[in-house]
Amino acid sequence: MTSMEKLQLLLARGTGHKNLVDDLFKTVDDSLKVYRRVGVFEIIDQSDEQRCTDNFQCNVDGCTSSFTSMADYDSHYNSNHRYTCIYCRKLLQSAHLLDLHLSETHDNFFKVSSVKKPMFKCFIETCQTQFWNSEERNIHCREIHNMSKGFLQHYGNKKNQKNNKKIKYTAPPNLESMVESSMVIN
Repeated sequence: MTSMEKLQLLLARGTGHKNLVDDLFKTVDDSLKVYRRVGVFEIIDQSDEQRCTDNFQCNVDGCTSSFTSMADYDSHYNSNHRYTCIYCRKLLQSAHLLDLHLSETHDNFFKVSSVKKPMFKCFIETCQTQFWNSEERNIHCREIHNMSKGFLQHYGNKKNQKNNKKIKYTAPPNLESMVESSMVIN
């Protein structure tokens, strides 16, 4: 059979969707049994009551919660474990905020790079603005995106907030008074 004859044969078959019982599939089906129907099955929609199982534990290390249904487990997981920092266990509201937290808090490369160029991304994922520090970003988010101060304080780094506070230094204790108070120094 020439290629022109093969093309004519294909064009004669027509275009569009073919059923499994079409003659086009019959020769292949007879030899390979690709389209053979093995049996009939029925999908039964189970109610939520039937989906309940015995108690099972949360699979996150250190969590001792147990559940009787997958719906309860899903709700627990989404509210307690979905966007949790693996280093400090801080729970965040989205993947974007978790990514920002990981970079800004736990990434040494970020700390070095942020001195050379603006690295602090906006809390809004679609906003591409970057800032030199978190204070500039917070001002931007309050003024441009109307974010509440409560959210910004909740998200803020406690480590960085401690570093930003001015430390009051007191005079060192008088060593003579320490010796007189029967304190022994090794």
